[in-house]
Amino acid sequence: MEEQINNQPLTKREKRLSKQKQEQQERLHSARLRKIKKTGAIVLATALLAAGIIFLTGKSSLRGNQNDENRDGGAPKIEINPAEYDLGDISMAAGVVKKIFEIKNTGDGDLRIDGIWTSCHCTTAVLKVGDKNSPKFGMGANPPFWSEKISAGESGYLEVFFDPAYHGPQGIGSAVRIVYLSTNDPKNKQSEILLNANIAP
Repeated sequence: MEEQINNQPLTKREKRLSKQKQEQQERLHSARLRKIKKTGAIVLATALLAAGIIFLTGKSSLRGNQNDENRDGGAPKIEINPAEYDLGDISMAAGVVKKIFEIKNTGDGDLRIDGIWTSCHCTTAVLKVGDKNSPKFGMGANPPFWSEKISAGESGYLEVFFDPAYHGPQGIGSAVRIVYLSTNDPKNKQSEILLNANIAP
């Protein structure tokens, strides 16, 4: 049956225009479908990428926690002996005073000490583990990226040096100095050692 408009047969020109319009609508429809598919693929790829990042981040975080508690599941535990010490009455004229503190790992995983600093420039510290000596640490300008390991059941020894004459006559009287240790002990990320003294001329 021949196409008609208002019961009138279509001319060849009208047929051609009608066919072009239909083809254009089909192309638009195809383009829309392609756009929808492309958008869907992008959304899916983005969702998969996000899921992958979340998965890997979670795995990395878990690995970090396992490193803190060691691969064998053991956790380090720092024990300082003594944790506080009173030097008593010391004279500025006597010079630098040294006290050694035992840093023991009573846990069942490796103890990592990755930072040492002091509360005052008059106090410095050096950690000895086996035959290794750390750099000298103080209140500021400490060596970056340093760390030392104390195996389970082993000890290191922290030598603390206190200079009573550092502050001159203003330093006479009672003094409290603190040495800080940054560790991977999950229950004691920062430990403190207290040093007390009564400074005389």
